[in-house]
Amino acid sequence: MQAQIKKLDFTGQNIYAGIDVHKKSWKVSIYSEELHHKTFSQPPKPEVLHQYLAKHFPKGTYYSVYEAGFCGFWIHDKLQSFGVNNIVVNPADVPTTDKEKKRKTDRVDSNKLARHLRNRDLEAIYIHKRDVLEDRVLLRMRRMLVKDLTRYKNRIKADLHFFGIEIPEQFNKNQSYWSKRFLGWLNELKFHRWSGTDSFKILIEQVITLRKNLLEMNKKVRALSKDKYYHKREALLKTIPGIG
Repeated sequence: MQAQIKKLDFTGQNIYAGIDVHKKSWKVSIYSEELHHKTFSQPPKPEVLHQYLAKHFPKGTYYSVYEAGFCGFWIHDKLQSFGVNNIVVNPADVPTTDKEKKRKTDRVDSNKLARHLRNRDLEAIYIHKRDVLEDRVLLRMRRMLVKDLTRYKNRIKADLHFFGIEIPEQFNKNQSYWSKRFLGWLNELKFHRWSGTDSFKILIEQVITLRKNLLEMNKKVRALSKDKYYHKREALLKTIPGIG
């Protein structure tokens, strides 16, 4: 008599995966509607998780969740492409007991995520398309350049105050402050020792470089604003008093 092999079939059943993401490994907890299946570590690759789910829960409906953070949203996109219904949540919005706070481990975190996902206690954050995320990188880069430029300008002013060097009256006007002539005056300053002069010149060079980079970045942002995706939004913003 030939033995019959019964194949696993999870059609119509929901499987939940809570992922505690890290750079070198993930801690994953798997739950069904009734019980906790397993908690394990795996390489930080979405395809590995999908392969595990497909092998142990074939034809099931897969759900997963991880917390927003350093890893961005590429994991979300990958899991979605594999047919896994993934969401990303704000870490501060995940319900946490006092016991879980005191016993905070990767295992506890992944179990907590999977359990709340199964109980439908989590609210997903909105994730923009890849193009929009890359555009935001450009805007963040501009903001960073502005902060860096301000920081170096403040360092130059701090050095002037520290050594009692007064700024000439003609450069105290708004239109002359940090002008090309003012930078030229700064560059001609001589300290008592070469070490002071050279370190001050390096600060000036940084300001000139950052201004050049910021000018180029402003051109790119203006070009981005002409994109059809943002053009209408820009026009609406300009109708607001004080902006347009």
